[in-house]
Amino acid sequence: MEEDNFKWVFTGVYGPVVDDERPIFWEELCYVQGLWSFPWCLGGDLNSVRSSSERSTGGRSLEMDQFSDFINEYLLVDLPIEGATYTWSNGRDPITLSRLDKILISGDWEDKFPDVVQAMLERVTSDHVHLVLDCGGLCSQTFPFRFENMWLRSDDFQGKVSSWWEGVTSLEIDRLEEARRDMESLHSRRASCRAVFAEIASMEEISWQQKSRALWLKEGDRNTKFFHQLANAHRRSNHIGRIRVDGEELWREEEVHNGVASFYQKLYTESLVWRPKLDGLHFEAISELDKDRIENPFTEEEVLKALSSCNGDKALGPDGFTMRFLMES
Repeated sequence: MEEDNFKWVFTGVYGPVVDDERPIFWEELCYVQGLWSFPWCLGGDLNSVRSSSERSTGGRSLEMDQFSDFINEYLLVDLPIEGATYTWSNGRDPITLSRLDKILISGDWEDKFPDVVQAMLERVTSDHVHLVLDCGGLCSQTFPFRFENMWLRSDDFQGKVSSWWEGVTSLEIDRLEEARRDMESLHSRRASCRAVFAEIASMEEISWQQKSRALWLKEGDRNTKFFHQLANAHRRSNHIGRIRVDGEELWREEEVHNGVASFYQKLYTESLVWRPKLDGLHFEAISELDKDRIENPFTEEEVLKALSSCNGDKALGPDGFTMRFLMES
């Protein structure tokens, strides 16, 4: 298929229901995948599950390991289904549910459509749900400011920060906003800095590592593509495409936003006016020495030790400035 001169391949499959035929099925798919080098999208009724959570009856089986080995070998992305856990029902009592239907995509297919979301359509007569890929499924929203640690690698960054903050008072909000805009503009300079591509690539890796939250990998491992895919997975995991409020399913973006806001407004709105009283209760008290220790001001060494132990990719508050910015600026 061709979309904006982007060529990719779709393979529709129906997996075997007999256990002995499944290894042959995975082997045949491996052969089919080797026929081209284009991005790959694979979907259909595979008649297999990857884990016990994809089957209402639970339990482990060899087919799960074979299925997972196939996905891992070809670095396929198993997209979660928005609004559903299972895709098939036996329609009998006792009811059995499984996720037999899947759409799998390759990493380069995801690179082309990073906002892809897998959703389901209503089941009418079939015992399977219908799956659909929405390539613009993630909401296009305005994200709050987040400091990018790669900006610390920019020339004379600390000098710029010093000039921005020199003489700043609590009333000079405009100066702070100007500093933010200047830092954000550093991001757009990557495309024009071809002469220092290696440095830019390193900065990009730091950025995607921060977004991916992969704390167990170190900078310099050259895993930018992995960080990118992991960040996309986090976006899909955090994405709320539809919710059920008072028995009604909401899926339009504005309805979902209003439904979430209404839920938390009710959750944090107090209706009770009664308060328990503590009169007459005896509580153990700390000694005067411990009281003085608690009230002692923190030393500079204690503050520095606490800051150094924090993760450099995380921000302390909604202003978006990370711990690495505070430590190095």
